[in-house]
Amino acid sequence: MPRAAKGKMAVWCVVIAAAVLLLCSKSSPLFVLNDWMDANIFFTMGKSLFNGKVLYRDVFDHKGPVLYLVYGLGWLLDHTGFTGVFVLEVLAFAVFLAEGLHCAALWTGRPLHPAWAVLPAVAVAASRSFSHGGSAEELLLPLLGAALCALLAGLERQRPMPGKAVLLHGLLAGCALWLKYTVLGFYLVWVALLTVWYIRHHWWRALGRSCGLYLAGMALATLPWGVYFGIHGALGDWFTAYFYDNLFLYSGTGGGVVALAQHFWWAVRDALPGAALTALFVVWAAVTRHRKAAMAVCLLAGGLGLTSLMGGYLVYYGLVMAVFVPLGLVPLATLAARIPLPAPGARLLPAAVLALGVAGCWVGSPNAPLRGRDAEAMPQYRFAQTIAETPGATLLNYGTLDGGFYTATGLLPPCRYFCVTNMPLQDQWTQQDALLENGDMVYAVALVGNLQDHFPRYRCIDQCSYDGGEGTVTWYLYQRQ
Repeated sequence: MPRAAKGKMAVWCVVIAAAVLLLCSKSSPLFVLNDWMDANIFFTMGKSLFNGKVLYRDVFDHKGPVLYLVYGLGWLLDHTGFTGVFVLEVLAFAVFLAEGLHCAALWTGRPLHPAWAVLPAVAVAASRSFSHGGSAEELLLPLLGAALCALLAGLERQRPMPGKAVLLHGLLAGCALWLKYTVLGFYLVWVALLTVWYIRHHWWRALGRSCGLYLAGMALATLPWGVYFGIHGALGDWFTAYFYDNLFLYSGTGGGVVALAQHFWWAVRDALPGAALTALFVVWAAVTRHRKAAMAVCLLAGGLGLTSLMGGYLVYYGLVMAVFVPLGLVPLATLAARIPLPAPGARLLPAAVLALGVAGCWVGSPNAPLRGRDAEAMPQYRFAQTIAETPGATLLNYGTLDGGFYTATGLLPPCRYFCVTNMPLQDQWTQQDALLENGDMVYAVALVGNLQDHFPRYRCIDQCSYDGGEGTVTWYLYQRQ
């Protein structure tokens, strides 16, 4: 593709990504705060990383360190909000859309106009599975998209994948591993499919070389974290929190094959337009000469769903399946190429498509009712004003997930268990209770209004109710007396 065409595609993808995420992601400036508790945990972990605290040892959560690094970079751009995270979301989503266009062009035989990216962008971002914005699943899409495009291109060619590409995809797979390891099923199938492809063509030497390069890439992605945790004596904390706790302590709703099938159906239900685009491609590929691509997509989707959906289901878990959505452009673009358009219509169509996509996001996003809320009505910023009046104030988010108060105040967490996660770890409660029993915190926030019954040194000085999209909740602000 000529450099000018690449530049045009990049601009279009960034514009489309920014437009749809501005309306759909709660990290965007149209939302006063991304009040999703998970996103605020990631933000607090990332902020702590860039302020010298050691992940897992000094601050606890159970996602991967790459996710916290991304949020930490976002914190560098905005210390008390999600503007920086939004910028990174836009860049990641733009890369994903560009990969989708490139992947679709493998079968159309010509580059698609970048305006085609509006369709998968809206199907993904305005879906229920997109949830609040800023999820690990959303940030995984460009990593998965790169691997999908390389695999499908490799199956269309009659030569091994270049060594540099194999090394790069190993590196990206390692990044995905340390972002959220539940996508490993996708990469295991990816490796298995390429292995079978190499064996069928008797590329024995290339197979051995590719295995070594792929593992080397994964090692390169792992090395910086091994050095980081090793220097700080936290290798045990890293593996315990990320692997042992997730595998053996985290409570899901798994129930074997029946539950997995149900979770697959829920993932389809919560992303129906995107699922329809994926199915459209599979059917088109199956009835044409591209049956290998149809089979590969089905196997990759099965592997991805197996490791992402087996243990339980939350609405955003299925978002990783959106990696296949841009493939639905292939049959649509093939059909559209047979419909002649007059020159004026052809020139105006891309802008019209973008406008329709924006309108669809404006109306269709589940987060639409939350745009433009008043900061004064949000407990996070209301309490932050009170806390800012006390020099040297300390704050504890007691008894629940991170409500965004560390974000709004800009304060660092005071302890390892700065909030209470879904992990059944008694140490969380023991540490938090001790802080309040000893009166170590100036302020505490909680979702219960009777903390003074258990911790007499604290009095409720304010309360605020609001609806973050999942029902009304009331936060209480306590101050040490």
